[in-house]
Amino acid sequence: MPDLFIDPYNGYYQGLPPPFFRPLIPNGCRRAEWHDYRSRCIYLITINKNKGIPEFSQLSGIPGDHQWKPKVVLFPIGEIIGNKLSDLKKEFPFISILRRCIMPDHLHFVLDVKESTPIHLGDIISYFKGECSRAMRLMASGDSNSPKEPDSIFSEGYHDRILRKKNQLDRMLRYVSDNPVRRLERIANRSFHRRYKIVTGEGKLYEAYGNIHLLEDPEISAVKISRKYSDEELRKYKIDWKMTVENGGVLVSPFVSASEKRVRDWACDNGGRLIYIESDGFGERYSPKGMLHKLCTEGRLLIVVPVRHTLAKEKCSREVCLAMNALAAEIASGLIKKL
Repeated sequence: MPDLFIDPYNGYYQGLPPPFFRPLIPNGCRRAEWHDYRSRCIYLITINKNKGIPEFSQLSGIPGDHQWKPKVVLFPIGEIIGNKLSDLKKEFPFISILRRCIMPDHLHFVLDVKESTPIHLGDIISYFKGECSRAMRLMASGDSNSPKEPDSIFSEGYHDRILRKKNQLDRMLRYVSDNPVRRLERIANRSFHRRYKIVTGEGKLYEAYGNIHLLEDPEISAVKISRKYSDEELRKYKIDWKMTVENGGVLVSPFVSASEKRVRDWACDNGGRLIYIESDGFGERYSPKGMLHKLCTEGRLLIVVPVRHTLAKEKCSREVCLAMNALAAEIASGLIKKL
C-alpha cells in the first residue's frame, strides 16, 4: 500500500495489524473493520443465488418505455424470499426493510437497523437465509420429481454497503429500484466500451465513455488534494476516500496532482471504481488505451470529458483544473444524468 494511506490510518485504526483495510475480495463478502455491525445503521444488502438453484425471478419490460416499464416477475422461490423478508420484522422488531428488488440471480434490499443491539448484522442475515432455505426445502419436498437442492438457496456470505453520508439514502433506494432497467440495458449493451451524452443540473453537456451506471452509485466521493488543507483535514479526506473504495463506492476526480494520482493508483490496485474527468474531448475514433481500457472492460471506469475536442496538447491551466474539480463535486452530489 502506498505511503499516502499508511500514516493517517495507523492512528485511526489504533494499531490494528495490516491489512487493516476492508478486504477487497472478488465475491464482495467482506466486513468493514472500522464499522460496528451492532450499531444503528442503514445498509444496502446484496445476497447472491447459490449454484444449482432455480432463478428467483425473470425480467420483463423495455428500458425507456413508459408503457412497458422494466420490472421483475417473481417465480415461487422469489415469492418465498419476499415473504421471508416481510417476516424479518417479527423476529427483529428493531429493523425495517426500506426497499427490495429480487433479481433472477441475486437479491438487493435496504435494511434499516433503528437502534443499537447486541445482535450482529451477520446474525440477522444468517437467520433470513436459513428461513428462506427451510421454506424452499419444504416446498420441494412435496414434489417427488424435484431435483435435490443445495442446503442453502443463497451462496455463502453477503455484501453490505454502509450508509455513511448525507443524502446517500435516496440514492441507495433509487439504486435498488432501478436494478431491472440497468440489467436489461446491460443485456442489450453488454460492452462497457460505449460513448454517452450526459448533462449537468444546469444543462451543460459532456460526453462519457465506459460504465455509465457508475453515475448512479449510492456513494460517490470527489478526490481533491489542496495545499490549503491542514494535516488533519487531509487525513480525514484520505480516510473518507479509503472507506469509499472499501465500501464498494466510486471515486471521482481529474486526478491531476501527484498526490491525487497516488489515490487513483491505490484504488485501481484494490478493486476500486473510478469516474475520471479529462480536460479535452473525445476524438472521432476515441478508444482508451492500456490501464484505462482494462478498467473499462471490467466495468470499473467512466471517463467524462467536455464535448469540445482539440488536436493540440494544451497545458491544464488553473481555471481548467478548477472547472474539472467543480464537475467532480457535482457528479459526487448525484446531479449529473445520462441523456
